[in-house]
Amino acid sequence: MGVRLDWEIEAEQTQVRNTGEDPAAARRRRRARIRLIIFVLIVLVIIGAVVGGIRLRLDMIDDQIEQALRNTVEAEVTALRLGDWQAFSEAQRSASGDWLRRQEQTFNAYQDLKLQEQVQLTGTIRDITIDKTRARVAVEEIIAGVPYIQIWFYWRYDDGWRHVPPDYTFWGDVATREGTYVTVRYREVDAPLTTQLSSQLERWVETGCAVLGCVTPPHLTVDVLPTEGLTVSWGASNPWLLQFPSPYVTRARADMPFDTALQLQTATLLAERLVATASNNMQPTYPADADYLRQAAISWLVGQFIQYNTNAFLMDSLAQNYGSAAVGQLIRTMQPNSDVRILSTVTGSGALNQLNLDWRDYLTWRVLLEDQLIRQRDQDNFVRLYDTRDEQVVNLMATRFNTLPTEQNKTVVSVVAETGADGSPQLRAVMQVGDGPETILAEVLFRLVDGVWLRAN
Repeated sequence: MGVRLDWEIEAEQTQVRNTGEDPAAARRRRRARIRLIIFVLIVLVIIGAVVGGIRLRLDMIDDQIEQALRNTVEAEVTALRLGDWQAFSEAQRSASGDWLRRQEQTFNAYQDLKLQEQVQLTGTIRDITIDKTRARVAVEEIIAGVPYIQIWFYWRYDDGWRHVPPDYTFWGDVATREGTYVTVRYREVDAPLTTQLSSQLERWVETGCAVLGCVTPPHLTVDVLPTEGLTVSWGASNPWLLQFPSPYVTRARADMPFDTALQLQTATLLAERLVATASNNMQPTYPADADYLRQAAISWLVGQFIQYNTNAFLMDSLAQNYGSAAVGQLIRTMQPNSDVRILSTVTGSGALNQLNLDWRDYLTWRVLLEDQLIRQRDQDNFVRLYDTRDEQVVNLMATRFNTLPTEQNKTVVSVVAETGADGSPQLRAVMQVGDGPETILAEVLFRLVDGVWLRAN
């Protein structure tokens, strides 16, 4: 047992006394901590209540501003519905008098439209966007049972909202839609259009390349632009850049903003560009058959794109009976001066009379070409359309060339293949001349001479 010094014993006793905490001091510290927490919570609740009150007040103000705008739109549509120019004009405002004159024309156009079509000016607001003192409103109207959308712009003045000229900088944020063959750049307003436009163009490029045998499918870029007066057109900087006008600049179908007219324009441009690429930009020589065959292939391709009958009977029968790839082969092998004998080469099925083809649109083109050449006084090319071995045919040809053709429509409506008295293949076509009650039917005979169809009456 060791010896412990006095100062060691005193230090140990002091340590033992200090190991415990004064209960009263601990309670005071806990109460202080609780009071601090309660104080902080009360402050937070007060701040939250103030922020919430401010937010609620701002929401109420926004609601009031939006409701005032809705009331203005409703009053404007009501004025259109009632034909009240005075009330309609009071909703318009601009620093320039041009806007009021333009809106007067718009007002009159609506009044005329109400007389011509079944119009419902519902005033239903499909979308509304407010940015401080400016606003953009999508207003519905129904014409002949079809819903349309008009985009109207407004500005909040001291005396309320007023309809102002279009502000195309306020068309929404820029966005991009990427696809396999198509990239579409657009703004927020055109989002409904872009969904339809992108999917259609993707299918069209795929369909066109399947027919034409694209070595490398193109990648199409489309810029949807809110530009007045713009038509669907190719950009100058890129052969595959398509400039597309926003339909909402005027009046867009609510159910189908990529409407039939826009589809036809777009499909035609795309078909022409695809055919030009596949043919290495071959330009047919007028009035060679190649001039017709190329345009017929384009017309048929447009019909395939938009699922519409373009009356390209020859190409349609070629695709149905010999495969759609035959149309692509025709485009790739055709030369500027090619005639219809190229169809025998493409199909590999012998002479033209042995081909299972519908000649109606081709023969219509030949008849109309005759009239064009007569008006142009192009006798050399006119003579090449006839079977000049027959003296009677030559006499008819000369009489016809010296007679100015009428402006009546001419359409071959039926064709029957037969064998002539001399054993040569013939096509007997029935042609409709004129329209309406004055329509007459005429018979036109074509004979196969040296592998091509020539007129024989």
